[in-house]
Amino acid sequence: LRSLFLPCLSSAIDDLTLELEHGVQMLCKTRTEKGDAGRKKRKLIVNEGPPYPGCMRVLGQVLLLLERSLRADGRAGGDWIRTEEGKRFHTILDPVAKLFHCNLQFDGADGENLPTYKGFVEGTTEKDDGNVIGCLTALALAAGDEQLWKPLNHAVLEAAGRDGRSEVRRAGLVCLLAVMKSLGEEYMVLLPECLPTLSELLEDTNEEVAGLARDIITLAEDLLGESLEESLR
Repeated sequence: LRSLFLPCLSSAIDDLTLELEHGVQMLCKTRTEKGDAGRKKRKLIVNEGPPYPGCMRVLGQVLLLLERSLRADGRAGGDWIRTEEGKRFHTILDPVAKLFHCNLQFDGADGENLPTYKGFVEGTTEKDDGNVIGCLTALALAAGDEQLWKPLNHAVLEAAGRDGRSEVRRAGLVCLLAVMKSLGEEYMVLLPECLPTLSELLEDTNEEVAGLARDIITLAEDLLGESLEESLR
């Protein structure tokens, strides 16, 4: 069945990506700012209005479909996601990672049937829907390649270390922890890129965020069999 399903999914991946990009537009918006040397850069900012329930249901199902498909591909060796020099990987990664920065905080009747940020991003919900972290973890497993892991790791660290909302920083760390648990020692090749962010987050004003940073460091030490105390100074 796997050999039949993934080729069929290939014909639908563009439509799935469009749904994800539409979700980003609904839940986040961008503004253009001038950076160093006058260069323009786009920055995600939180959307001010709540999404409509239909959008969230579709997004949840798309994320679930991708997660299950990527896990199947990973068990088969990851050839589907790595084809065309990882084009599919990047096509999926970009919009899914942007959903770390979505806004699902709203009041009133409009929000009664919508998931919380934690439920949508981390998957802490009783509904059988997909979630951002589950999809990204499956994506990392299927990729199985350091060069593909790097942009994923960068996106996760962006959420964990450079967002002003503690729920987003927490979600980034939860994702990093999930990826490290799934990939184990193989992922330690990217640990040097993670340490500066983790070192800062140990001092985070949010106790839960600081605790997650410590949990990740402890896991890394267990995987490496050595202390990281000197590296964190």
